[in-house]
Amino acid sequence: MKQFVFLIDTGEEKTEYKITASGMTEAVEKIKEVKTQLKKDNPPAFKIQFKGVIYENAS
Repeated sequence: MKQFVFLIDTGEEKTEYKITASGMTEAVEKIKEVKTQLKKDNPPAFKIQFKGVIYENAS
């Protein structure tokens, strides 16, 4: 498994989310779920940026 790191900017604060997934498609589906939960609060601006991948078991 890998951790995909996304940066979400709501206009008020920037928060880093680490999504554990087997691939990018699964990570994008999970970050979309986070997006719908955060959109309920009606942030003034909303941007998602892919930051990188953390590989587990990497030596």
